[in-house]
Amino acid sequence: MSEKPLAGGQGALIVEKRGAVGWIVFNQPAKRNAINGAMWRGIAPAMRRFDADPEVRCVAFRGAGIEAFAAGADISEFEKNRAEKTSVAKYDGLLDEVLHSIQDSRKPSVAMIHGFCLGGGLEIALACDLRYCGESAQFGIPAAKLGVAYNVEGHKRLIETVGHAHAREIMFLGRRYSAAEALGMALVHRVFRDGELEGETAKIIDTLIGNAPLAIANSKTIIEEFVKSSGTPDAALMAAAMERCARSADYEEGRKAFMEKRKPRFTGK
Repeated sequence: MSEKPLAGGQGALIVEKRGAVGWIVFNQPAKRNAINGAMWRGIAPAMRRFDADPEVRCVAFRGAGIEAFAAGADISEFEKNRAEKTSVAKYDGLLDEVLHSIQDSRKPSVAMIHGFCLGGGLEIALACDLRYCGESAQFGIPAAKLGVAYNVEGHKRLIETVGHAHAREIMFLGRRYSAAEALGMALVHRVFRDGELEGETAKIIDTLIGNAPLAIANSKTIIEEFVKSSGTPDAALMAAAMERCARSADYEEGRKAFMEKRKPRFTGK
């Protein structure tokens, strides 16, 4: 089932549900899908919508076309959005809300990356649980070349993903990295031929939505607790996630399906 996008047209965020997958598409191909203010503001509400929809098993991000996932934030708006202390704080607060809406969701998220994935685009990809790209993809964070103070949450996720040594080079040099280099740093999980990226990502998403939603949510909760930057992991929160999974109908279905040698039919209940 496909729903009418919440927004459309150039320079807009396209949000739609296709079956069990919620799609968020950066649609500004004339600017290599640079993310403008309206697009940033649309991401967290879209994630809340998908979180609340029991039919949605996975949220996927991509850029319109095949030239770019997103070539960063829309620099043409920087003078307005990052010109003074109050506007910078407001902008960074928005980014934190966006990144946490993806990271804190109980639904697994996937970034399908064609072409350029730079700056803010890479922040979004890093907030996702899984990242897959085409062989011609390029990655980088050019903050040092623009004099931009890259935000705390973005640094945190980068360090968690590639480690502090790679993070230093990425941030200090501001250079671009190939898909092969990104794979070597664990910036992406797998690299596919450009023409095969969409089909291979679709297979991965099919596997995700066929697995038990509560089991995935349990693992996501526990992993996020162990990688958070401050405080100790919340034992009660992790125990509650495990309890939901252990008491679920899906757990029963998984055991029955295994014994009956058939594919399980998980409902997320």
